[in-house]
Amino acid sequence: MTLKAALVLTTIGDPALLDGYFDNFRTNDRLDQVCVIVIPDRKTPKAAYERCTLLAKKGLSAGCPTLDEQDCFLRKLGLPAEFIPYDSDNRRNIGYLMALEGGCDFVISIDDDNSAPMRGDYFGEHAVVCGETNDFRILEASGGWFNVCSLLNLEPKLETYPRGFPYFARHQKAKVTERVAGTTVRINGGLWIQHPDLDAMSWLSGPVKATAFRGTSFVLGRATWSPINSQNTAVHRTVIPSYYFLRMGATVAGMKIDRYGDIFSGYFSQACARALGDSVRVGSPVATHARNAHNYLRDATQEMACVCVLEDLLPWLHETTLRGEDYAEAYCSLAEQLECAVEKFRGFIWTDETRTFFHESAGMMRKWVEVCRVIGI
Repeated sequence: MTLKAALVLTTIGDPALLDGYFDNFRTNDRLDQVCVIVIPDRKTPKAAYERCTLLAKKGLSAGCPTLDEQDCFLRKLGLPAEFIPYDSDNRRNIGYLMALEGGCDFVISIDDDNSAPMRGDYFGEHAVVCGETNDFRILEASGGWFNVCSLLNLEPKLETYPRGFPYFARHQKAKVTERVAGTTVRINGGLWIQHPDLDAMSWLSGPVKATAFRGTSFVLGRATWSPINSQNTAVHRTVIPSYYFLRMGATVAGMKIDRYGDIFSGYFSQACARALGDSVRVGSPVATHARNAHNYLRDATQEMACVCVLEDLLPWLHETTLRGEDYAEAYCSLAEQLECAVEKFRGFIWTDETRTFFHESAGMMRKWVEVCRVIGI
Protein backbone atom coordinates (compact mmCIF):
# COMPACT_ATOMS: atom_id res chain seq x y z
CA MET A 1 0.00 0.00 0.00
CA THR A 2 1.27 3.47 -0.91
CA LEU A 3 1.21 5.75 2.10
CA LYS A 4 -0.14 9.30 1.93
CA ALA A 5 0.83 12.15 4.23
CA ALA A 6 -0.35 15.72 4.77
CA LEU A 7 2.17 18.39 5.73
CA VAL A 8 0.26 20.99 7.75
CA LEU A 9 1.28 24.48 8.80
CA THR A 10 -0.25 27.85 9.45
CA THR A 11 1.47 31.14 8.62
CA ILE A 12 1.09 34.89 8.37
CA GLY A 13 4.06 35.11 6.02
CA ASP A 14 5.29 33.73 2.73
CA PRO A 15 6.16 30.06 3.43
CA ALA A 16 9.31 30.04 1.31
CA LEU A 17 10.57 27.08 3.32
CA LEU A 18 8.16 24.87 1.33
CA ASP A 19 10.64 24.99 -1.53
CA GLY A 20 13.00 22.93 0.60
CA TYR A 21 10.30 20.37 1.37
CA PHE A 22 9.54 20.16 -2.35
CA ASP A 23 13.19 19.40 -3.05
CA ASN A 24 13.33 16.72 -0.34
CA PHE A 25 10.12 15.06 -1.51
CA ARG A 26 11.22 15.14 -5.15
CA THR A 27 14.68 13.75 -4.38
CA ASN A 28 13.12 10.82 -2.52
CA ASP A 29 10.29 10.19 -5.04
CA ARG A 30 7.63 11.28 -2.54
CA LEU A 31 5.84 14.01 -4.50
CA ASP A 32 2.86 11.76 -5.21
CA GLN A 33 2.61 10.75 -1.55
CA VAL A 34 2.36 14.19 0.06
CA CYS A 35 -0.14 17.00 0.08
CA VAL A 36 0.75 20.32 1.67
CA ILE A 37 -1.99 22.18 3.54
CA VAL A 38 -1.13 25.78 4.35
CA ILE A 39 -3.71 27.41 6.61
CA PRO A 40 -3.59 31.20 6.13
CA ASP A 41 -4.93 33.73 8.60
CA ARG A 42 -6.14 37.31 8.22
CA LYS A 43 -2.59 38.69 8.02
CA THR A 44 -1.30 36.12 5.53
CA PRO A 45 -0.01 37.80 2.35
CA LYS A 46 -0.96 37.00 -1.21
CA ALA A 47 2.52 35.53 -1.67
CA ALA A 48 1.53 32.46 0.39
CA TYR A 49 -1.28 31.60 -2.00
CA GLU A 50 0.99 32.22 -4.97
CA ARG A 51 3.71 29.97 -3.62
CA CYS A 52 1.28 27.09 -3.18
CA THR A 53 0.03 27.61 -6.75
CA LEU A 54 3.60 27.53 -8.06
CA LEU A 55 4.44 24.36 -6.13
CA ALA A 56 1.30 22.70 -7.46
CA LYS A 57 2.41 23.51 -11.01
CA LYS A 58 5.75 21.87 -10.25
CA GLY A 59 4.05 18.64 -9.14
CA LEU A 60 3.50 18.95 -5.38
CA SER A 61 -0.09 18.94 -4.19
CA ALA A 62 -0.23 22.20 -2.25
CA GLY A 63 -3.34 24.03 -1.10
CA CYS A 64 -3.88 27.32 0.69
CA PRO A 65 -7.63 27.63 1.37
CA THR A 66 -9.00 31.13 1.73
CA LEU A 67 -10.68 32.22 4.96
CA ASP A 68 -14.09 31.83 3.30
CA GLU A 69 -13.18 28.32 2.20
CA GLN A 70 -12.00 27.48 5.71
CA ASP A 71 -15.23 28.77 7.26
CA CYS A 72 -17.28 26.85 4.71
CA PHE A 73 -15.35 23.69 5.55
CA LEU A 74 -16.03 24.13 9.27
CA ARG A 75 -19.73 24.76 8.70
CA LYS A 76 -19.93 21.57 6.63
CA LEU A 77 -18.65 19.70 9.67
CA GLY A 78 -21.15 21.39 11.97
CA LEU A 79 -18.62 23.71 13.60
CA PRO A 80 -19.21 27.43 14.03
CA ALA A 81 -16.40 29.54 12.61
CA GLU A 82 -15.57 30.87 16.09
CA PHE A 83 -14.66 27.36 17.29
CA ILE A 84 -11.28 28.00 15.69
CA PRO A 85 -10.48 31.70 16.20
CA TYR A 86 -8.77 33.98 13.72
CA ASP A 87 -5.31 35.43 14.39
CA SER A 88 -4.30 32.31 16.28
CA ASP A 89 -2.00 29.32 15.84
CA ASN A 90 -5.10 27.33 16.80
CA ARG A 91 -6.02 27.50 13.12
CA ARG A 92 -3.70 24.61 12.36
CA ASN A 93 -6.59 22.47 13.63
CA ILE A 94 -8.35 23.18 10.33
CA GLY A 95 -5.42 21.65 8.51
CA TYR A 96 -5.58 18.53 10.66
CA LEU A 97 -9.28 18.12 9.87
CA MET A 98 -8.70 18.69 6.15
CA ALA A 99 -5.95 16.09 6.23
CA LEU A 100 -8.25 13.63 7.94
CA GLU A 101 -11.03 14.24 5.44
CA GLY A 102 -8.55 13.91 2.59
CA GLY A 103 -7.77 10.35 3.61
CA CYS A 104 -4.16 10.84 4.66
CA ASP A 105 -2.45 8.00 6.50
CA PHE A 106 -0.54 10.40 8.71
CA VAL A 107 -0.09 14.10 9.39
CA ILE A 108 3.19 15.96 9.68
CA SER A 109 2.85 19.19 11.65
CA ILE A 110 5.44 21.95 11.22
CA ASP A 111 5.80 25.61 12.12
CA ASP A 112 6.60 28.15 9.44
CA ASP A 113 10.20 28.39 10.62
CA ASN A 114 10.95 24.64 10.46
CA SER A 115 12.90 23.93 7.27
CA ALA A 116 13.33 20.51 5.70
CA PRO A 117 16.64 18.68 6.08
CA MET A 118 18.89 18.78 3.03
CA ARG A 119 19.65 15.06 3.31
CA GLY A 120 17.59 12.03 4.16
CA ASP A 121 14.07 10.91 3.42
CA TYR A 122 11.93 13.29 5.50
CA PHE A 123 8.68 11.54 4.57
CA GLY A 124 10.15 8.09 5.14
CA GLU A 125 11.44 8.90 8.61
CA HIS A 126 8.08 10.23 9.76
CA ALA A 127 6.26 7.31 8.12
CA VAL A 128 7.42 5.19 11.06
CA VAL A 129 4.04 6.12 12.60
CA CYS A 130 2.35 3.90 10.01
CA GLY A 131 4.49 0.82 10.61
CA GLU A 132 3.46 -2.45 12.14
CA THR A 133 4.95 -3.76 15.37
CA ASN A 134 8.74 -3.78 14.99
CA ASP A 135 11.83 -3.90 17.15
CA PHE A 136 13.03 -0.50 18.35
CA ARG A 137 15.59 0.84 20.77
CA ILE A 138 13.48 1.62 23.82
CA LEU A 139 14.70 4.11 26.40
CA GLU A 140 13.70 4.29 30.04
CA ALA A 141 14.73 7.16 32.31
CA SER A 142 14.55 6.97 36.08
CA GLY A 143 12.13 9.55 37.36
CA GLY A 144 9.99 9.13 34.27
CA TRP A 145 11.32 12.03 32.17
CA PHE A 146 13.76 12.07 29.25
CA ASN A 147 15.40 15.25 27.98
CA VAL A 148 15.39 15.08 24.17
CA CYS A 149 17.83 17.99 24.01
CA SER A 150 20.45 15.50 25.23
CA LEU A 151 20.27 14.00 21.72
CA LEU A 152 21.69 17.24 20.28
CA ASN A 153 25.17 18.73 20.25
CA LEU A 154 24.79 22.18 21.81
CA GLU A 155 26.97 25.26 21.81
CA PRO A 156 27.76 26.29 24.44
CA LYS A 157 27.56 22.96 26.24
CA LEU A 158 24.78 23.86 28.63
CA GLU A 159 22.18 21.55 30.10
CA THR A 160 18.92 22.76 28.63
CA TYR A 161 15.44 21.31 28.23
CA PRO A 162 12.70 21.43 25.58
CA ARG A 163 9.70 23.70 25.97
CA GLY A 164 7.10 21.96 28.09
CA PHE A 165 9.59 19.89 30.08
CA PRO A 166 8.44 20.16 33.72
CA TYR A 167 10.64 22.18 36.02
CA PHE A 168 10.26 19.69 38.85
CA ALA A 169 12.08 17.11 36.69
CA ARG A 170 14.95 19.33 35.54
CA HIS A 171 18.53 19.04 36.75
CA GLN A 172 17.97 15.56 38.14
CA LYS A 173 20.56 12.81 37.73
CA ALA A 174 18.35 10.43 35.79
CA LYS A 175 19.63 6.97 34.99
CA VAL A 176 18.91 6.08 31.36
CA THR A 177 18.70 2.47 30.23
CA GLU A 178 18.16 0.99 26.77
CA ARG A 179 16.75 -2.25 25.46
CA VAL A 180 15.45 -3.58 22.16
CA ALA A 181 11.85 -4.74 22.04
CA GLY A 182 8.85 -4.83 19.75
CA THR A 183 6.33 -2.00 19.77
CA THR A 184 4.06 0.04 17.51
CA VAL A 185 4.92 3.71 16.98
CA ARG A 186 2.04 6.11 16.35
CA ILE A 187 3.66 9.47 17.29
CA ASN A 188 7.05 10.65 16.04
CA GLY A 189 8.71 13.74 17.47
CA GLY A 190 11.44 14.97 15.13
CA LEU A 191 14.12 17.27 16.55
CA TRP A 192 15.71 20.49 15.36
CA ILE A 193 19.17 21.90 14.67
CA GLN A 194 20.13 25.57 14.93
CA HIS A 195 17.45 26.75 17.41
CA PRO A 196 16.06 23.97 19.62
CA ASP A 197 12.51 24.41 20.89
CA LEU A 198 13.10 25.92 24.33
CA ASP A 199 10.83 28.00 26.53
CA ALA A 200 11.38 31.74 26.81
CA MET A 201 12.97 31.55 30.27
CA SER A 202 15.60 29.17 28.88
CA TRP A 203 16.33 31.49 25.97
CA LEU A 204 16.76 34.38 28.38
CA SER A 205 18.97 32.54 30.89
CA GLY A 206 21.00 30.24 28.63
CA PRO A 207 20.66 30.61 24.86
CA VAL A 208 22.21 27.76 22.89
CA LYS A 209 22.62 26.60 19.31
CA ALA A 210 22.10 23.00 18.23
CA THR A 211 24.91 22.13 15.82
CA ALA A 212 24.06 18.49 15.15
CA PHE A 213 21.83 15.54 15.98
CA ARG A 214 23.78 12.76 17.63
CA GLY A 215 22.26 10.26 15.26
CA THR A 216 20.26 7.87 17.44
CA SER A 217 16.48 7.84 17.72
CA PHE A 218 14.64 6.15 20.56
CA VAL A 219 11.18 4.98 21.49
CA LEU A 220 10.14 6.23 24.91
CA GLY A 221 9.46 3.44 27.36
CA ARG A 222 6.12 2.97 29.07
CA ALA A 223 7.14 4.98 32.13
CA THR A 224 9.17 7.66 30.32
CA TRP A 225 7.72 10.89 28.98
CA SER A 226 8.88 13.92 27.02
CA PRO A 227 7.04 16.98 25.68
CA ILE A 228 5.91 16.69 22.06
CA ASN A 229 5.28 19.90 20.14
CA SER A 230 3.87 20.86 16.73
CA GLN A 231 7.28 21.55 15.19
CA ASN A 232 8.31 18.61 13.03
CA THR A 233 5.94 16.05 14.55
CA ALA A 234 4.03 13.23 12.83
CA VAL A 235 0.95 11.38 14.05
CA HIS A 236 -0.97 8.47 12.57
CA ARG A 237 -4.46 9.37 11.33
CA THR A 238 -6.03 7.37 14.17
CA VAL A 239 -4.26 9.70 16.64
CA ILE A 240 -5.81 12.89 15.21
CA PRO A 241 -8.95 12.68 17.44
CA SER A 242 -6.58 13.16 20.41
CA TYR A 243 -4.36 15.78 18.73
CA TYR A 244 -6.53 18.86 19.17
CA PHE A 245 -4.40 21.99 19.52
CA LEU A 246 -5.84 23.65 22.63
CA ARG A 247 -7.15 27.19 22.30
CA MET A 248 -4.89 29.67 24.02
CA GLY A 249 -5.37 33.30 25.09
CA ALA A 250 -7.50 33.03 28.23
CA THR A 251 -6.57 34.89 31.41
CA VAL A 252 -5.81 32.70 34.42
CA ALA A 253 -4.55 33.90 37.79
CA GLY A 254 -4.02 37.33 36.29
CA MET A 255 -1.82 35.97 33.48
CA LYS A 256 -2.47 35.23 29.83
CA ILE A 257 -2.15 31.51 29.12
CA ASP A 258 -0.50 31.16 25.73
CA ARG A 259 2.17 29.57 23.52
CA TYR A 260 1.61 26.02 24.83
CA GLY A 261 -1.38 24.80 22.79
CA ASP A 262 0.83 22.24 21.06
CA ILE A 263 2.44 21.15 24.33
CA PHE A 264 -0.95 20.29 25.80
CA SER A 265 -1.96 18.45 22.62
CA GLY A 266 1.31 16.51 22.61
CA TYR A 267 0.99 15.41 26.22
CA PHE A 268 -2.67 14.49 25.83
CA SER A 269 -2.04 12.44 22.66
CA GLN A 270 0.90 10.80 24.38
CA ALA A 271 -1.33 9.79 27.29
CA CYS A 272 -3.85 8.27 24.90
CA ALA A 273 -1.13 6.40 22.99
CA ARG A 274 0.19 4.87 26.20
CA ALA A 275 -3.31 3.86 27.27
CA LEU A 276 -3.78 2.03 23.97
CA GLY A 277 -0.40 0.30 24.04
CA ASP A 278 1.19 2.44 21.31
CA SER A 279 4.52 4.23 21.52
CA VAL A 280 6.22 7.58 20.92
CA ARG A 281 9.50 7.84 19.01
CA VAL A 282 11.87 10.83 19.31
CA GLY A 283 14.84 11.83 17.15
CA SER A 284 14.78 11.88 13.37
CA PRO A 285 13.99 13.44 10.97
CA VAL A 286 15.75 16.60 12.07
CA ALA A 287 14.48 19.94 10.80
CA THR A 288 16.37 23.21 10.73
CA HIS A 289 14.69 25.65 13.10
CA ALA A 290 15.63 29.17 12.03
CA ARG A 291 13.51 30.71 14.73
CA ASN A 292 11.34 33.70 13.88
CA ALA A 293 12.06 36.91 15.80
CA HIS A 294 10.81 36.79 19.40
CA ASN A 295 10.50 39.10 22.37
CA TYR A 296 11.48 36.58 25.02
CA LEU A 297 10.50 38.75 27.97
CA ARG A 298 6.98 39.03 26.61
CA ASP A 299 6.95 35.33 25.68
CA ALA A 300 7.96 34.43 29.23
CA THR A 301 4.96 36.29 30.68
CA GLN A 302 2.65 34.39 28.32
CA GLU A 303 4.21 31.01 29.04
CA MET A 304 4.38 31.29 32.82
CA ALA A 305 0.78 30.22 33.47
CA CYS A 306 1.29 27.06 31.39
CA VAL A 307 4.58 26.32 33.11
CA CYS A 308 2.89 26.55 36.51
CA VAL A 309 -0.13 24.49 35.49
CA LEU A 310 2.04 21.68 34.10
CA GLU A 311 3.84 21.33 37.42
CA ASP A 312 0.61 19.89 38.86
CA LEU A 313 -1.02 18.50 35.74
CA LEU A 314 1.83 16.27 34.55
CA PRO A 315 2.25 14.14 37.70
CA TRP A 316 -1.51 13.57 37.57
CA LEU A 317 -1.36 12.68 33.87
CA HIS A 318 1.45 10.22 34.60
CA GLU A 319 -0.80 8.26 36.91
CA THR A 320 -4.18 8.59 35.19
CA THR A 321 -5.78 5.49 33.74
CA LEU A 322 -7.71 6.24 30.56
CA ARG A 323 -10.52 4.10 29.25
CA GLY A 324 -11.39 3.39 25.65
CA GLU A 325 -10.82 1.15 22.65
CA ASP A 326 -9.43 3.86 20.38
CA TYR A 327 -7.95 7.36 20.51
CA ALA A 328 -11.34 9.06 20.35
CA GLU A 329 -12.65 7.15 23.36
CA ALA A 330 -9.41 7.56 25.32
CA TYR A 331 -9.44 11.29 24.63
CA CYS A 332 -13.02 11.63 25.86
CA SER A 333 -12.02 9.71 28.97
CA LEU A 334 -9.17 12.15 29.45
CA ALA A 335 -11.47 15.15 29.04
CA GLU A 336 -13.83 13.76 31.68
CA GLN A 337 -11.08 13.01 34.16
CA LEU A 338 -9.39 16.34 33.51
CA GLU A 339 -12.51 18.20 34.60
CA CYS A 340 -12.56 16.29 37.87
CA ALA A 341 -8.84 16.71 38.49
CA VAL A 342 -8.72 20.49 38.12
CA GLU A 343 -11.24 20.84 40.93
CA LYS A 344 -8.80 19.16 43.30
CA PHE A 345 -5.57 20.97 42.45
CA ARG A 346 -4.49 23.64 44.91
CA GLY A 347 -2.04 26.51 44.72
CA PHE A 348 -1.89 30.10 43.48
CA ILE A 349 -2.34 29.12 39.82
CA TRP A 350 -5.58 27.21 40.44
CA THR A 351 -8.10 30.02 40.46
CA ASP A 352 -11.68 29.84 39.29
CA GLU A 353 -10.44 31.28 35.99
CA THR A 354 -7.96 28.44 35.58
CA ARG A 355 -10.55 25.78 36.32
CA THR A 356 -12.95 27.44 33.89
CA PHE A 357 -10.25 27.35 31.22
CA PHE A 358 -9.85 23.60 31.59
CA HIS A 359 -13.58 22.93 31.77
CA GLU A 360 -14.00 24.87 28.52
CA SER A 361 -11.03 23.07 27.01
CA ALA A 362 -12.53 19.70 27.94
CA GLY A 363 -15.74 20.68 26.18
CA MET A 364 -13.77 21.62 23.06
CA MET A 365 -11.88 18.33 23.25
CA ARG A 366 -15.16 16.41 23.19
CA LYS A 367 -16.43 18.55 20.31
CA TRP A 368 -13.21 17.83 18.42
CA VAL A 369 -13.82 14.10 18.78
CA GLU A 370 -17.36 14.52 17.48
CA VAL A 371 -16.09 16.29 14.38
CA CYS A 372 -13.42 13.67 13.76
CA ARG A 373 -16.11 11.00 13.96
CA VAL A 374 -18.21 12.92 11.44
CA ILE A 375 -15.30 12.86 9.02
CA GLY A 376 -14.57 9.22 9.80
CA ILE A 377 -11.47 7.68 11.30
